[in-house]
Amino acid sequence: MTNPPHTAVLPPARSSSDLGSHALSDDALAGGEPREATGVPRVVIIGAGPRGLSAVERLVAHAAASGRRVRIDLVDPFSPGPGHVWRVNQSPRYLMNTPSLFPTVIADCGVLAVDPLDALRDMSFDAWRSLARAGSLDDPALTSEDRVVLAGMGPTDFPPRRVYGLYLDWVFRTLQAGLPSGVELTVHRDEAVSARVVEDSTTPFAVEISGQQELPADHVVLALGHLDAHLRRDQKALVDGAAEHGLNYRPPAVPADVRWDELPAGQTVLVRGMGLNFHDVITELTEGRGGEFVQGPDDRLVYKPCGQEPFVVVGSRRGTPYRAKAEISGYYAQSLDHRFLTREAVVSLVSGPDLVFNRDILPLVRKDATRTYFRTLARVRPEVFDRPAQQFLDDLDAALGVYAGTAVELTPGTERDVAPWDVQVERLINQAVAYQNRLNITWQSYPFLDQKFGSHEEYAAALVHWLDRDAAGSAAGEDDPAKVAFSSLNWSRTLIKQVVAERGLQDESWYEELMRSFSPLVEGLASGPPALRIRQLAALARAGVVRFLGPNPVFRVDAERGCFEASSPWVADEPFRADWLIEAMSPPNEIRRNISPLLTAMHDNGLVRAKSLHIDDGAAHVPGPGLDVTAAPYRAVGTDGQARDIWVLGLQLASTQWGTSIAAEAHAPAELGARTLADADRMAAEVLS
Repeated sequence: MTNPPHTAVLPPARSSSDLGSHALSDDALAGGEPREATGVPRVVIIGAGPRGLSAVERLVAHAAASGRRVRIDLVDPFSPGPGHVWRVNQSPRYLMNTPSLFPTVIADCGVLAVDPLDALRDMSFDAWRSLARAGSLDDPALTSEDRVVLAGMGPTDFPPRRVYGLYLDWVFRTLQAGLPSGVELTVHRDEAVSARVVEDSTTPFAVEISGQQELPADHVVLALGHLDAHLRRDQKALVDGAAEHGLNYRPPAVPADVRWDELPAGQTVLVRGMGLNFHDVITELTEGRGGEFVQGPDDRLVYKPCGQEPFVVVGSRRGTPYRAKAEISGYYAQSLDHRFLTREAVVSLVSGPDLVFNRDILPLVRKDATRTYFRTLARVRPEVFDRPAQQFLDDLDAALGVYAGTAVELTPGTERDVAPWDVQVERLINQAVAYQNRLNITWQSYPFLDQKFGSHEEYAAALVHWLDRDAAGSAAGEDDPAKVAFSSLNWSRTLIKQVVAERGLQDESWYEELMRSFSPLVEGLASGPPALRIRQLAALARAGVVRFLGPNPVFRVDAERGCFEASSPWVADEPFRADWLIEAMSPPNEIRRNISPLLTAMHDNGLVRAKSLHIDDGAAHVPGPGLDVTAAPYRAVGTDGQARDIWVLGLQLASTQWGTSIAAEAHAPAELGARTLADADRMAAEVLS
């Protein structure tokens, strides 16, 4: 994209002591005394991370465009903009799992009904990074070290999370510096602990923050982000066992909240989880303690220990980490050519009858992924087919159902096969392609499930070989058929998010097919870390710093020995034992398990409730992961079934949207990658209508 021609000039970042208010000079003005009616809406936004920032940005933009006045109270104990997850004082070794070119909190001009303020136009993270790299971002908040990091970062690099936090901080300060005269913005560095309806008041709600101060509100915006959660039953048993035997258990947490320096050097540490948080954990315990990765003679990394590392034994259900992202020039492979799940298909699905995921959507996903894989394979290795590669692709298109007007026509005199498409495709592939060159999505996600290993060393050797091949596939980029197929799944996921948000699924299909089956599959293949993390993990295993448990590991307390132990049913060896057990995962995004005092109080006061999913032909009710809300713009539904002016953005929409933790995508349409921004925009339009 073309960088904005202007140079951005900002005041320095503010400390926690001077972030009290802007345009309201005394925080006491936000107290709980009834105000004289002024016709100026009072909006309390709870949560100051990216979703809360988007809410502020949209309200300010709409106010500037319409001339409407609005009072905004922004409540969060963490800094506005970065919030909790993206705060700028976290380890520089924590990386995002999306490249610089992807995330934004600012929509492109023309994407939403009201464009951003002039100072923020076209300022995605990558545009901000480009300005900083070019030296034309005159922001005194950036240190010389920050500028060095930004100078070495390109659009396809994976930024440190704290650097994305610097961008979010810049956006907030830009908003503060450019507030229209009719907008009053007050920041409260406190936690919201309750909200209630207020009778006989000029405002319908009161939001209690720490210190028993209450903020009056006409509208409440919940932009809460990640919340702490109750432990599962098996995790509670580990907590109890740790207390009884003097062991050390660390529950799920945001990595930046954990004191990793407390873990002892040289001792065995059990780790559960090999998702994105695991790479943060292992990086802090190795590089963070002085270890070093160097390039080896065979293009593999070599780890040089510092002697302060613990011996890390890690396990997860699939037995492997998420697949590394391909090293390509964009977020999606440029060679994608979807013919089944397309934007046109989304329009048809959204306007059609009730949807069942496995019946109406999954076949389209499978067809596109299969076609993508074999088109890439035919381009890079045409010799693997039993017939000319183009002939195979024509036969495949015929079996998939790509007919006249879109791809190929049947050879004259050839009868059309009436067998189901998947039977036709399987028959063709079995005839034309050797087993080792076929696409097996289940195997790609769970490569060692049901395989037996005689020892921990045998499993480690197999997994390190798998890690090396995964990293090599990422390095091949668009020339690796499996990685391009994963990119197809990633693009399908974006389209499915639109279908789910705008049309929804039958409850049982949502619960069983999308959330419990497809979601973990696609996350393991398309939501992985940068390839660097996989190369580093292989190096750590070769150095003897890390060992792996195997699929479906079991973690428990050995009461006789007074320690934790962990093993896999697929690895025939003695369990690993340790005094330390770490959950390398964030708290789950599930309303029914959260321990938020705010949501608990709001439920007790009748303002919110969890969405209930009806499964087993309506005979059973399962609490969904998110709040019950109206159609967009999303207002919370209370325990009495009534919706009030309490607006929900982000993760707590998890029973209405899918993939709510994914950031807005730069340069994307409003209803696709920029949906989180569109949600905030609809809220702002309603509030200021």
